[in-house]
Amino acid sequence: MSLNDYFVPVSLEKPEGDLVINQNLFCRNITIHTEGNPIGELSKYKVALIGLPEARGSSVDGIELSPDVVRNKLYQLNFLQKKLPVIDLGNLIRGKEVKDTYFGLRDVILELLHYDILPVVIGGSQDLTYGFFLAFEYLNKPYTLTTVDYRIDLVFESYEKITNKNYLNSIILENKNLFEYLNIGQQACFASEENADLFENLFHESIRLGLLRNNIPSIEPYLRDTTILSIDFSALKHSDAPGQEFASPNGFNAEDICQIARYAGFGEKLKAIGIFDICPLYDHNNVTGNLAAQAIWYLLEGYSQRIIESPSDHPEEFKKFIISYDETNKLTFFKSLLTQRWWCEVPSNNSQSRVIACTESDYINACNREIPDRWLKVLKKLN
Repeated sequence: MSLNDYFVPVSLEKPEGDLVINQNLFCRNITIHTEGNPIGELSKYKVALIGLPEARGSSVDGIELSPDVVRNKLYQLNFLQKKLPVIDLGNLIRGKEVKDTYFGLRDVILELLHYDILPVVIGGSQDLTYGFFLAFEYLNKPYTLTTVDYRIDLVFESYEKITNKNYLNSIILENKNLFEYLNIGQQACFASEENADLFENLFHESIRLGLLRNNIPSIEPYLRDTTILSIDFSALKHSDAPGQEFASPNGFNAEDICQIARYAGFGEKLKAIGIFDICPLYDHNNVTGNLAAQAIWYLLEGYSQRIIESPSDHPEEFKKFIISYDETNKLTFFKSLLTQRWWCEVPSNNSQSRVIACTESDYINACNREIPDRWLKVLKKLN
């Protein structure tokens, strides 16, 4: 396939003043698809930026403007990771119908995954996560989806089309390969009993915002095991990100979302990420667009420092800890001798055991006979 047939070239106004002579600018250290520079050989790149001006899944005007707003702010940041080859593919051409955009995104993601390139999608509305879903279902391999959102976008009422408020219906109901789904940052006042019951039955998980207050590092293991990350900027408090569809006084702050992005980039299993639901028409002084650009910057910083390690592949690089409760029940933990990160093993009666990321606190709690909640959920799912 030719990606040039899928994208509109980047077209932004040139910077002024001191920015013109700054050789450290992001835009001066990546490859950009422009009218005079079409997309060529992909194998030399590690990251691809994709603008997605698609907002037919949202009820708010202006979301389709966000890719170029974020791109403009990103280009003005200094980018010192010059050994990380990045290409900006431009804006994906919208389909005649929104479902055509989903399948177009699927095709592009599959092409990039073939070259082991990380797609960074700048949306658009969050229902575009469905395009990610189509790609990974096509691959027919287990994967983990993580969303950052103030609510779980799952409804039990009938609906005529996929939107950014119900796209999880299709993903939860149609999937064959989704191993884990996790939502980060749900606010209790927007939680529903029906969703909680469904998550319990399917062994999915939602981590409430209150549990993460001043404790963002606690979600690093989840992000380490994440394959797809979908971020709704409505998960941020309005004072830090005014350009959003849902204006709430509560939510993650600016530092939180950058830290989440960095952890995600450092996680070796991340294969695709999307940033969605930014509303430039509501964005005072482009604060939200600027924050999204900085989150992408921290994502790339984390990616540039990514270390691939696995207790299963290279056991000699890990220290093994076994906690025995009795003759038949035990927990096995692994600690990396290089990064000091932790993993634990979940046994399976039907297939090979699964090793999941965890924290040192999980190990300490297990020593005190407190079994990690995620370990139990994965155990039930495997067996």
